[in-house]
Amino acid sequence: MRLNAKQEIPLNGMMRSMMMLVAIVFMLSSCNNDDGDSLPENVAYVSLYQASPNAPAMDIGIDNRQLNIYPFDYADYTGYLRFFTGSRYFQFTPAHANNVVADTTFILGAGRTYSIFTVGDYNNLKVLKLEDNSDAPSDGKAKVRLVNLSPDAPALDVSANDQNDPLFSDSNFMDASGFMELTADEYDLIVTSPDDNSIQLNVPNVKFQNGYYYTIILRGYHVPPAGNNNSLSAEIIVN
Repeated sequence: MRLNAKQEIPLNGMMRSMMMLVAIVFMLSSCNNDDGDSLPENVAYVSLYQASPNAPAMDIGIDNRQLNIYPFDYADYTGYLRFFTGSRYFQFTPAHANNVVADTTFILGAGRTYSIFTVGDYNNLKVLKLEDNSDAPSDGKAKVRLVNLSPDAPALDVSANDQNDPLFSDSNFMDASGFMELTADEYDLIVTSPDDNSIQLNVPNVKFQNGYYYTIILRGYHVPPAGNNNSLSAEIIVN
């Protein structure tokens, strides 16, 4: 799977990712390729995304060493980072605290790419790992997948440009589609809940470029609890 240099990351997220590169000794470097070369086979590539809509700022531990300098906040995204392969122990704690709220061990394969998400309500935090490797898009195409990380939304569909058939259908919490090919173009996306018609979220002017891979992330609460402003929204990231 080719990794592209143009990451759609807010500036603060980019700065945090850069600081993460300095913070840890077992991580090798940022992994985006400018020249499209094949991936080295002695490392794995991992991105992390914080999708728990009521979690406080967190710290990330890998093999009992802290990954981040800045706290890992809601909707923060690291981009791909290089890791040594093999068994890696991930743990998540409140920022500047020691109590582990979620932990898991993943086997990272040589030359493989992964996305790791913290998801769900903070008092029942889960860790979702996806493998991102996929065949290259055909000429004139992009590859797109959907990941539903909204903990309380009903089953969701994602449609494009008022087409009758949805691009992705019946997506529930923690569901992740495979990468599908789309013609490289600009799309107006609509997120709906066909079972009860309670949701219509418009995501206009989304550009999918030739040869790129994208993940549509649905995040936030359909009905936020009192005092929480993280309502259902969509973010498109470049893999």
